This record gives sequence, C-alpha cells and structure tokens, in this order.
Amino acid sequence: MENGHISSLVVSNLKDYMIHTMQVSNLEIHHFQNITLTINDSKSSLLNFAFYDNTTECNEKNIIEVLEFLKKRKIDATWPVESHMKKLKSTLEKLGLVSVSPPKKAIANIENYIIPPTKGPNITLDIVNNEEKLLELDKSASKIFYSQQNEITTFLRGLANHHDINNSKLKFFLVKCNNIKVGICGMYVQDKVVGLYSDGVFSEYRNQGIASQMVLERIKIAKKQYNCSYAVAQCMKPSVNLYKRLGFKMLGSLFLYTSLV
Repeated sequence: MENGHISSLVVSNLKDYMIHTMQVSNLEIHHFQNITLTINDSKSSLLNFAFYDNTTECNEKNIIEVLEFLKKRKIDATWPVESHMKKLKSTLEKLGLVSVSPPKKAIANIENYIIPPTKGPNITLDIVNNEEKLLELDKSASKIFYSQQNEITTFLRGLANHHDINNSKLKFFLVKCNNIKVGICGMYVQDKVVGLYSDGVFSEYRNQGIASQMVLERIKIAKKQYNCSYAVAQCMKPSVNLYKRLGFKMLGSLFLYTSLV
C-alpha cells in the first residue's frame, strides 16, 4: 500500500467512525457539496465534525455555506485537514477558523504484529452494552477529557441497546485493572482498519503501563475478530512515544481547525 494512501487511513477511519456513530445513535448527518457534516446534538466542537470530501480542490463558497449553517444553529465544529490540503488550510484561515494543536497520525501494520514480550498490567475491557455502563463511560470521560455531562451519553446512545454489540464495528470499553476502574477506550473497524479512540486513564493510575495495554488489547480484538491489517490513531504529544514503542509510525500531523460561533 502506498504511503499516501496509508497516511489517509487516519482521516478515512475518523470520518467513517463519526458517520457510523451518528447513524447508530440517530444523530445528524448533513451533506453539502464536497462537505460532510456530523452533529452530536451539542454546541461544542469536540464531537461535531466537518469533513471536506475532495482532497485536491477547495470551494470557498461551499465552506461559507456550511459556516452559515453552523452559525445559524449556534454550533461549533472541528474541520480535519490533511497536511497536503494547503488551499483548504489557507481558505479556512482566511475565513477566521482557528487551528488547535495538531495530533500526529499514528499507523501500524498489524497483519504480522507481534505483541511485545514485556508483561504489562492485567487489564480487562468491559464492553459498554447498556445504559448503566454508558453513564459510567460518560462520567469517566468528563473526568479524563473534561467533556460536558451527557455529551458522551448522547454521542454513543446507540451502544446501550445495540442488537449485536459483540460483533459491532464500534465498541467502547470501561477499562479495569484488578477489578478497579482505571480508564476508558474505544475502537471502530472499517475495511480491515481499526481506529483507536478515546484512550484515557484516570490520573491516579497513569505511568503504570495501562495505556499501552489498552492499545495491545484492542489490537488483539481487531486481529482475532475482524482480521484487520492496520491500526490507526491520533496522538497528542504525551502519547507519541507510547505508540512508537508499540511499533506505530508517525506520518505527519493532522491539522484540526475549529469554527466558533
């Protein structure tokens, strides 16, 4: 697989993940010319996304149309932009969008992935499959990521009564170590690519190897249950070295622009 296509897997998985979640949770998807907008019933940009579908062209008129739509609804949104989409970047900046700290695109070929021999903490991934666990996930996310109360409950409400959650492409977990809740994480599978999302460990349990084990456990699931070839993630600076140690390559930055109303 060519490097350019490999690099695009991060945004492709993110877009598919957001669209799938909107469908499962009966939330909003809007299609403008060359732009797909996903809205999480929230004003915050955290889980509202605008994806520019054409990576080689940029139509300022279309972008303005979406911005006007968002302004009318009083909704903030995040616009992911690949590093080569220079015209789109300059247009968004011209229109007043703000660039936030960009994560690195992390990718690993997991077809022949060998789990590192170092023994980590013994964690379990407790799948979110009912209302009670979904509320626990929401509370945990608010502590770890400072998300608004009920934001995750709304975003992932489709998981609480999913008819076949164990075989779902979208899974979220309460992470436990020695039967103590220590964090949360999620995964989304599309076209043999697993996206690793929402990795979070409570502050009192950090620096104990739990975050690494969360990655490895999801890779095991992705290989065994879905026969995945690649794992992708978005890494902020504190987690870059962790993913590198686990065999992930960093393929540049994913620029994130925020449209604020």
